[in-house]
Amino acid sequence: MWLLFVPLLILAGLILMGSALVGAVFGLLGPAWPLVLIAVGAWMFWREDRPRRQQQYGRAVATCAKPGPRASAKQSGSVASVKSEVKPAPPQNAKPELPIDVQVKVEQIRRKVEVLLGFADRFPPFSQDLFLVRQTASEYLPRTIDTFLGLPRDSVDKPLTAEGKTPLQELKTQLDLLDAKLDEIAQALQRQDMDRLLANRRFLEERFGRATA
Repeated sequence: MWLLFVPLLILAGLILMGSALVGAVFGLLGPAWPLVLIAVGAWMFWREDRPRRQQQYGRAVATCAKPGPRASAKQSGSVASVKSEVKPAPPQNAKPELPIDVQVKVEQIRRKVEVLLGFADRFPPFSQDLFLVRQTASEYLPRTIDTFLGLPRDSVDKPLTAEGKTPLQELKTQLDLLDAKLDEIAQALQRQDMDRLLANRRFLEERFGRATA
């Protein structure tokens, strides 16, 4: 039974010692002990409120860093305007294009070839002129154009020959040769038609000539 009183005695002793210690502390502090209690309470409140203030500060920083809708739209417009002003540089190995006057010349040659081939039956058998017309359509004209288009763009206006002729000028010269040859063939075909017409008149005169007096 008496063993039950031992813990009680120990607990009572601790309480008395704690009371004496607190009394001694308050005795040392004297009239300033209310200020100490206020300071301890403020410190405990600040410590409890610190995580919440840190969270609010982080949200405020994130809000300031994130641009608003108007700012984003303005920045997007600025980037788009800058991109529109900056024009991409032409590629170094870009191929040349046919100028308008050259395109007209090429179309003129093709048209003459079509017309001459429409009169293929008027050419004599194994006609060399008809062969040249067909070769112009299938080989000579396409090869001339493709050879020029295969050159780099920056070499079109540079001298090609010792006379200072540029590739573009050389192309025009070759197209003029093809065009002139087609004109010669057309004129020769026309002369052949005239010769046949005159030959037919002589035949008729011989066949149905007037009787001599």
